[in-house]
Amino acid sequence: MTFEELDQRFPNGFVDAEIRNLSVDYRNRTVVLEMNLRGNPPDSAKRDEYRRATLTARGFYYFSMEPPDPEHLHIQRPKITVDGFSEDSANFHLIQHLKTDLHVDTFICRFFVHDWNSFIHIAAKDAEFLWTEHGASGDN
Repeated sequence: MTFEELDQRFPNGFVDAEIRNLSVDYRNRTVVLEMNLRGNPPDSAKRDEYRRATLTARGFYYFSMEPPDPEHLHIQRPKITVDGFSEDSANFHLIQHLKTDLHVDTFICRFFVHDWNSFIHIAAKDAEFLWTEHGASGDN
């Protein structure tokens, strides 16, 4: 599954999503993001309802977390708020060199971390998305 497929499936989901937990398993090349996100269509009455989900990137090629902007170093919350995007060479210059060597169906994305004013970048062979709870408030 690509990020673009996920974004089409849940067009409101990765806007103001919340990362509750993130784990990286270097031996198995896996990144797991436990998230709260919106899964209802933008025109739905329940468009702002958050649900818990797990996004697992398998066989990752790279996982990169930019350091926080110095003005954001002291923000500490139990989760971070992000917007998910397709990777963009204007914001991540190395992707120009890497993308030509990656398979066309590679999961590639970046998350803008509002709390840090910086990005998390991920590229993986495949991604798996699972809803893990219905009706999470977004405040957990």
